[in-house]
Amino acid sequence: MGIEPLKPLEHKFKAFVFAVVKLFLKEGQKDFKIIDGKKINKVLFLRPEKIGDMVISFPVFDGMKNKFPQIKISLLGSPKNYAIIKNDKRFEKLYMYTKNPFKDFMTILKMRRGNYDCVIDMIGDDSVTALFISQLTAKGKPRIGIGKTKFKEYYDYNYAYRTDNKNHVIENTLKLLDAFGIDSSKISGYAEPYLTDQELAFAKKYTDSVRVNTNTMLVGFNISAGHHSRVYPENKTIKVINRILTEHSESKIIIIVTPNERKRAEALQAQFEERVEVVPDKLSLTKVSAVIKYLDILISPDTSIVHIGRACQVPVVGLYTQFMKNFTLWRPYGQENGAVVSHNDGNVFDIEVDEIIETFNKLVSLRKTNV
Repeated sequence: MGIEPLKPLEHKFKAFVFAVVKLFLKEGQKDFKIIDGKKINKVLFLRPEKIGDMVISFPVFDGMKNKFPQIKISLLGSPKNYAIIKNDKRFEKLYMYTKNPFKDFMTILKMRRGNYDCVIDMIGDDSVTALFISQLTAKGKPRIGIGKTKFKEYYDYNYAYRTDNKNHVIENTLKLLDAFGIDSSKISGYAEPYLTDQELAFAKKYTDSVRVNTNTMLVGFNISAGHHSRVYPENKTIKVINRILTEHSESKIIIIVTPNERKRAEALQAQFEERVEVVPDKLSLTKVSAVIKYLDILISPDTSIVHIGRACQVPVVGLYTQFMKNFTLWRPYGQENGAVVSHNDGNVFDIEVDEIIETFNKLVSLRKTNV
């Protein structure tokens, strides 16, 4: 909370810096030509954002690598998304943007020495930081962007999707591949986080131990969110779980929670005599992702967990505010049903239990049809 008041100052400082250095920025090509992926070997992606932003980017990395296997992919991430990529074999090199001027300056120098054939800015908006980094890390090489408006002139290729676009954020992000002559509409939007054999074995053993038999429907219920406005009220959560246990006798619930909120999850579990448990303590994010992979269905507020679930093609009931129709971009990917939207812009508190159960039952019916 203490950092939030500094945000306006940060934006003003960046605006001042941009005004000073604008004259030194290189504009993009006016007659951009499709990049021949067969003739390049090293690509740098910029994605210094949150976990969810990184998860929805995995299809782009896989799409490029599948089409051009010789390309070595490096990535600029951030401490916020490091947990989901730290062991990922997709990437030859990982760099971190830390907001520490000295460390970030040294990182930029390292990236410059990487001699990348092009740099791809995946931030779907105008970002002074990403603009500067794209200009400094691959001098004279193509700069590919997405969602740029004010800064579009500084990119050689920019997929503009901001006006009346109703595509999922994954579909929009895949459009970056069009710059390389890859038909993004033919690239799968499903790409799992990198999970080790040990993580998968742990998750399989754990979820098998929770199931009573092969008919058990394993339901994950994530109760954690990055902001309190997206945390579904406990009294309603209890009612949702009760309804699921009552209406689906074959179901068992695994409560998914961040380590710092474990006591809240254990207090919730204590409301039920059986068939509800809390995910094992102190798991890494990738281990939690492996557990999610073996679920039959998942309920979660609008967090990275939604996208991890869909990356593993687990049916998801996602809880969203109606703020700026954010759910249109970030709804559970590839599902006709799944987004349960509040009746206000500020929080998910007014979502009714019946609304969640209705969507849940629709997904259960589809699951049974597809089995």
